[in-house]
Amino acid sequence: MRHGSSAVPPPPSARLHAVALLAGLARRATTPAAARQLQAQLLVRGLPLPARAAVALIASAHSPRHARAVFDSAVPAASENVYLWTATIAAYARHASSSPSAAEQALALFRLMLRRGVPRPNAFTASSVVRCCSALRAVRVGIQVQGFLANAGLGRAAHVGAALVDMYGNLGRVADARRVFDEMPTASVVLGNTMVACYVRAGDVEAGRAVFDRMVERDPISWNTLMMGYLRQGEAGAARDLFEEMSDRNVNSWNMVIAACSQEGSWADAVAVFNRMRLTRFQPDPATMAVLMSACAQLGSLSVASQVHGILRKGCVEMNFHVLNSLIDMYAKCGSVSQAHLLFVETRLKDTVSYNVMICALAHHGHGRDALQIFNEMAEEGLQPDAVTFLGVLSACAHAGLVHDGKLYFESMRTNYAIEQSPDHYACMVDLYGRAGLIEEAYQLARAMPMKPHAGVWGALINACRKHCNVEVGKVAARELIAIEPRNPGTYVLLANTLARGQQWDFVETVWQSMRGKGIEKTAGCSWLEVDNVVHEFLMGESSHPNSDEIYSILEHLYLQLT
Repeated sequence: MRHGSSAVPPPPSARLHAVALLAGLARRATTPAAARQLQAQLLVRGLPLPARAAVALIASAHSPRHARAVFDSAVPAASENVYLWTATIAAYARHASSSPSAAEQALALFRLMLRRGVPRPNAFTASSVVRCCSALRAVRVGIQVQGFLANAGLGRAAHVGAALVDMYGNLGRVADARRVFDEMPTASVVLGNTMVACYVRAGDVEAGRAVFDRMVERDPISWNTLMMGYLRQGEAGAARDLFEEMSDRNVNSWNMVIAACSQEGSWADAVAVFNRMRLTRFQPDPATMAVLMSACAQLGSLSVASQVHGILRKGCVEMNFHVLNSLIDMYAKCGSVSQAHLLFVETRLKDTVSYNVMICALAHHGHGRDALQIFNEMAEEGLQPDAVTFLGVLSACAHAGLVHDGKLYFESMRTNYAIEQSPDHYACMVDLYGRAGLIEEAYQLARAMPMKPHAGVWGALINACRKHCNVEVGKVAARELIAIEPRNPGTYVLLANTLARGQQWDFVETVWQSMRGKGIEKTAGCSWLEVDNVVHEFLMGESSHPNSDEIYSILEHLYLQLT
């Protein structure tokens, strides 16, 4: 009879099999999947995780908390392994830009590493620590870390130098960044790119270009960074020229040159560049389509808009809220409100932006009452309107002549929805009164605004004065508008037209003389016309169109018939 029980040890063959299994898993534990297998086997047996497997798990960790848990399970057995410490600090650094606490935890772990004295940090440890100082904008700590790196002989590694340049650039200390850059023994492409980006961030594109021109080796990031600098400064032509010099492009390069064309107002060129991009076999990404849809909306080409929609249907970009809303806006601005509304109706999941886009589209095309119906549907869906929603609603009331309704909606912003009325909302109300011929009410509202009226308010008022021939209020509005935008030729033209409606010809001539005296030239009128899927551009007074002789001949013939 057995009076007690004791664990029966596994036979020698089983123990040998387990050892062989663990040894095999340990050898393959450099990949996350194999490391997870090994971790599971070791947990069952109550054994510590080897450092190599821990590093693989930490490198693939989705969160700093998971990485730290693996680190803690491997220490103290692997406390002297520098790769283990470095991987954990790097895991924190990956989340430093979005999580200040992650950056602080990385610095705390780095200090612990230094206090222990073993292991000694390497260059990869240092670059992660520097990135955390940059994310925290910790100038003093960053300088201390640089001093430590210099004493430890780690500051001359290329990626450490790049991290230091980026840190100083992010902190606004461009001179310190340049000093680190100049002290590096060799200028790698990563270091050069970081220095160019530092200058671009500081708005000194010329200095960035000087570094770029001296770079022995360049990659697409080098070119794209400089292109971005030119775009930020409004030098779209320089960005386009730089693109044409590139021998190696990526999707971001194409996106930026499309954006450069759009920034110049060369909408047709933006579409042409996109077509070139497709011929080179580059697949557009969401950023490409966003810029392209904006260009198509400004160009007003319905055929191009349909082509863009067709490309999206092929699944090159996920059809999310943002893309669908941009599509609706594009069709509306290309003149097809019916297609925009059809897309809106077919979209099952709508957000506030979806309703805003549709309300504004209907309002701008004169379908004021339909826009207000969409607003009512939005309320029925339980969606909360925002400030943009009411810009569309007030514009709808203005186009439909619904003065009383517009006043109620304007007042309800604060009382019902706790939305502060902005200068843009007041401009809509001035436009609402002005279109209805209530010039005095519009003027009094502008004067009673709780904030200083901007150009849109006075512009709406002077437009109404021109339409309804109110010269005196028009002069006041023009004076205010010129004080805000002294070089805007449109203000002078509106004032001159208002005075002309009032038969005040001497004052009209005074306005033109004032423009000439200030060197302000009237902006040439520009229009686009789409014929057989080709967009034709016409500038007032220009005859560069290939069919201009024929066009002017027909116009002259029509003029003779009318007179």
